[in-house]
Amino acid sequence: MDARIHQLEQENRELHETLTALQSNNKKHCSTCTQTDVYVEHFNVESVSNSKIKNLFQYYTGITYLRFLMLISFLFPNGTLSNVNPVTYDSNREEVKRLPVDQQVFLFLCRIRNGLQVKDLACRFNIKIQRVSTILKGISKYMYLRLGSLSYWPHRSVFIQNMPSVYKEEFPNCVAIIDCTEIKIQKPSSLLCQSQCYSEYKSANTLKSLVVCDPRGSILFVSDLYCGSISDNDICVKSGFYEYLESLKQRGYLHPGDSIMADKGFRIEDKLAEMGLKLNIPPFATSAHSMSAANVTLTRKIAAHRIHVERAINQIKCFKLFSRKIPVSLLHTINEYWVCASLLTNFQDPLVKQP
Repeated sequence: MDARIHQLEQENRELHETLTALQSNNKKHCSTCTQTDVYVEHFNVESVSNSKIKNLFQYYTGITYLRFLMLISFLFPNGTLSNVNPVTYDSNREEVKRLPVDQQVFLFLCRIRNGLQVKDLACRFNIKIQRVSTILKGISKYMYLRLGSLSYWPHRSVFIQNMPSVYKEEFPNCVAIIDCTEIKIQKPSSLLCQSQCYSEYKSANTLKSLVVCDPRGSILFVSDLYCGSISDNDICVKSGFYEYLESLKQRGYLHPGDSIMADKGFRIEDKLAEMGLKLNIPPFATSAHSMSAANVTLTRKIAAHRIHVERAINQIKCFKLFSRKIPVSLLHTINEYWVCASLLTNFQDPLVKQP
């Protein structure tokens, strides 16, 4: 028995020495690792931005590191090291505050840009799953209010100055392009919700939003999400789009005779006419007469420029959280996610680069 105990003690000492050697080698390896290595335990703003992997930070967030710093300076004008955290959290604020606010924004961007799951984020940032959910809710609401407080509609003179040359030649008074888009959601358990969210166009349960962009594809206005059964005309009313146009007109940002470009689904000529504005839509064909050559040309011109709003919408949907069906558990926060992602596309390069 004594011999067996002595043997086990010897094996234990050898295993301990082996473990100590492995830990020492691991520390040496971590201290000499190159900047291209981004380990899960060191996944943060600094490690990703310093990586030599090309555009890694933009891959995770959708924006460059420099523009991320601009975003942070706007969201937190008092600095990220300030003792005053303006974000409102549901609970456990003291524990959440241990993660700096710039890291929290980075976590939120990783969530919406790449659709990373909560467990994945908890592992990467080395925090509890409950803390990730608390951070996402707090940051999304805060960014929704801060980004939504800005006016993205420039003065009319800025529009004209930066219009693409072809657009300026063909539609010199058309200042914006509008369209609606839908994102699919899981079928709600409530029959009433199913009926309200069912989209005939998509043949699925969806949420719908109005998106307005300028001739270069930058977002000027994005509405909240509405049930998928709403029509294009109704969403223009409920989203406050007309009130927004009226306020722009009163401030001189729009002039009588300016126009909005849309597709045939928007029958809003009367509403715009009340404000002295016009609607540019493709002409309607009739069964009795074939479309004239002038109308065919106009249709092609409108289609060539209206595609920019579709490209802008696609730019929003490059945030992968919206590329799959939204689970019912996210419906209480998806509106903030959608608006934030839409407005964050303005931190990217414009779709039409040539003036």
